Amino acid sequence: MKYSILEDPRYKHIAEPKSILFQIFSFIFDLYANTVLTFYTPVKVIGRENIPKDKPFIFVSNHNSHMDIAILAYATRMGYEKFGFLAAKDYWFDNNFKRRFFKYLINLIPISRKQNPESLDLEDTMTLSKAFMDLGNNIIIFPEGSRGEAGKMQRFRKGAVKFSMGLDVPILPAAIVGADKAWPKGEKWMQSVPITVKILPKVDPPETEKLSETAYNRTLSKLTKELETNITKAVKELDEAANSD
Repeated sequence: MKYSILEDPRYKHIAEPKSILFQIFSFIFDLYANTVLTFYTPVKVIGRENIPKDKPFIFVSNHNSHMDIAILAYATRMGYEKFGFLAAKDYWFDNNFKRRFFKYLINLIPISRKQNPESLDLEDTMTLSKAFMDLGNNIIIFPEGSRGEAGKMQRFRKGAVKFSMGLDVPILPAAIVGADKAWPKGEKWMQSVPITVKILPKVDPPETEKLSETAYNRTLSKLTKELETNITKAVKELDEAANSD
């Protein structure tokens, strides 16, 4: 019988309904985040009607602040528990304390950033992601890969589109403005600064079964570039609107 990554005790909780402890933490975090994002760094959400209601999605946006994950979850009104995040396997899952502690605090899905005999294949990460999304959950991916400098958009990587095509789920793009000022990179404390999130129309994945390898790679690059262009444009428009007020 073929071994499945879903049987690995380090990861099997990803594909299971959440424990009571996790649900309690999620409730507390949502209460805290909703209070902060409503009163201290008030978040204005544009385009909430674009959120898919019939199937899971991959939420993507620009990334300049530690707040971005909470902001995106807040913008959907779905709650923190309904979102997962790709996390480096060698940092979050190969350490017993971190793995056991954080599985009750955050939905982390492992992905390898180093190539060695114990690395997860991309197919394994896809399998875990699909099992997580089959429970009605969603995944957040920042195509820039890491937090950029305030006001600067880094080149988008192809991972978000690759997961969308591989899992056959739509991408929900969003632009965030103000988070880089509310909690700048390198700062310990948040500032009371308004934030705006604009949720753009979802992007459904194309059918890939009949695509040649060349056509697949071309489509992957094209959709990634379009995603980067659309989010960059939305960020610029929000910035201009904020500066004109």
